Amino acid sequence: MSERAIEIKVGILVTVCVALLVVFVVLLGDFSMSGGGRIFLDVDTSAALKVGAPVKVAGVPSGKVTAVDYRGGAVDPAVGRPVQVRVTLTVADEKLATLRRDARFYITTQGVLGEKYVEIEPRGVDAPLLGPDAVVEGEQPLRLEIMAMNANTVLSSLSELLRKNEGNLDDIISDAAATMRTVRKVAERADVLLADNSPKVGQVIDDLLEVEAEVKKLAVAANAVIGDGSEARTAILNISALSGDVREAIGPVVTDVRRTLAKYGDLADSGRDFVGEVREVAARSLGNVDAVIADVKAVTSKIRDGQGTIGALLADKEMYDDIREMMKDLKRHPWKFIWKE
Repeated sequence: MSERAIEIKVGILVTVCVALLVVFVVLLGDFSMSGGGRIFLDVDTSAALKVGAPVKVAGVPSGKVTAVDYRGGAVDPAVGRPVQVRVTLTVADEKLATLRRDARFYITTQGVLGEKYVEIEPRGVDAPLLGPDAVVEGEQPLRLEIMAMNANTVLSSLSELLRKNEGNLDDIISDAAATMRTVRKVAERADVLLADNSPKVGQVIDDLLEVEAEVKKLAVAANAVIGDGSEARTAILNISALSGDVREAIGPVVTDVRRTLAKYGDLADSGRDFVGEVREVAARSLGNVDAVIADVKAVTSKIRDGQGTIGALLADKEMYDDIREMMKDLKRHPWKFIWKE
């Protein structure tokens, strides 16, 4: 074999190895030949996010992280808020065209201890499109070290609490054991009670079922009576209309009654004056009657005492008898009125 043939074979082998190396670099480095738009993500911490980390939209690889810049809380005039860390994302054009302003941006990990990446979670379809070179605010990432530190603080506090209340814990455990024994006894007694009264319990359940059946029948009957409520509504409307008619009919009557009462009130006022005058006349008449009665009493007293002609006549028995005999004689002989012997 000549040296020329060996050089050709070596050259072919080197060319193949370089081509394979380029292919592996492209595949492992996730290089994309298509273009993409930029999105600027503002977060409080990068959470160890590195340049070249993947960017996924709804879990689908769609770009990469091209820059992680620390701003230190400087206010960005474009957004009007302080920025701690700004991450530059490059997203494929076809994915970027679907993103809207209500999408969620957050840094997470592939698995529990995997590589950090940026997840974009689309939401609705009503918000305006995001567009290239947009500045968005990311959500606080879940940091395992902070969680571990918080868990360590909680465990330390719990350990200190247990250490300080070690004696009380023994009492609490003893009380809990006693309570459990009491509960167990109560449960045993309840089991015995239920076992002894199982027929009564069954009867009670049967009665409840019968009551439930009666209630269902009553509900069915009520539904049959009420129906869809149209008849009840019609009755209510009729009652309302009747009430309106009665109100209209009674209105004039009430007005006339009020006028009549007013007239009778005026008449009563004038009647009171008339009654007062009648009372005065009656009082004067009664005064006169009293005077007449007094005079009659005086005359009667004088007659009873034999004063005056009538009194003397009534007091003299013989004269009374003579007059009586004369009257009898005149009745027997009436002609004596015109003829005297």
